Amino acid sequence: MRNLYVGFAAAVLILLPPALATPAVAQAPPDGADRWEFTVAPYLLLPHMDGETTIRGNPVDVDVEPSDIFERLDFGAMLYLEMANQNWAITLDGLFMNLGEPGQLPVTGREVEVDMKQLALEVTGLRRLASWAELGIGGRLNVIEGGLFVEEGQLLPGINVSQTKAWFDPLIVARLMAPLENRWRLGVSGDIGGFGIGSDFAWQVYPFVGYRFARVFELAVAYRALGVDYETGSESGDDFFRYDMVTFGPQMGFLFHF
Repeated sequence: MRNLYVGFAAAVLILLPPALATPAVAQAPPDGADRWEFTVAPYLLLPHMDGETTIRGNPVDVDVEPSDIFERLDFGAMLYLEMANQNWAITLDGLFMNLGEPGQLPVTGREVEVDMKQLALEVTGLRRLASWAELGIGGRLNVIEGGLFVEEGQLLPGINVSQTKAWFDPLIVARLMAPLENRWRLGVSGDIGGFGIGSDFAWQVYPFVGYRFARVFELAVAYRALGVDYETGSESGDDFFRYDMVTFGPQMGFLFHF
């Protein structure tokens, strides 16, 4: 049964995005309010997941390590984009994952298959308040498409359920950055949102450090923690869906500045 739980948990990963915006890879803009700098940053998150999820009344407790998730990853893509000048920054962060897990139930030996696709897309706008501080608003679109199949057994009914859920979380976003000597940057970024419009509550926080090897290339590492508490439908009905999860772990981004 653990393989089923692990596969299901891996499948409902949402990066957030997190979910998964990555201001950790953002570069402070050059002097000149009219000059825009563009950043393109593929990144990788090694997440640990802890929480609970329910699809069509089928609850699953989740406690999953990064190795469990990547073992069941069929396809994934993570990309962060930013355009910034001296006063403003506009960011776009996208994540897509396609995960699957076949297995067998203990005792009965029935075949089980769990499949999940998810998309997380976040857009933010930040206003520079000081050389080291930015504040803004944004939103995160979350889409989860999942399915659970359990074959029929002797005197036991089979299960074949699927569900697609999409919701939007408004966000309040803050970012603090301090350029250091020798091309180093240090900072912390975070957001809160949901407010019952999408999730009941969503939050994100992570410190980061970056080193710019050259004018064009930078490497940044961070530690991200993201919490999402979302539910819809009646708890006693088949339409009940819940995603109450904290995702946390190290993150690395490769930045290209233009």
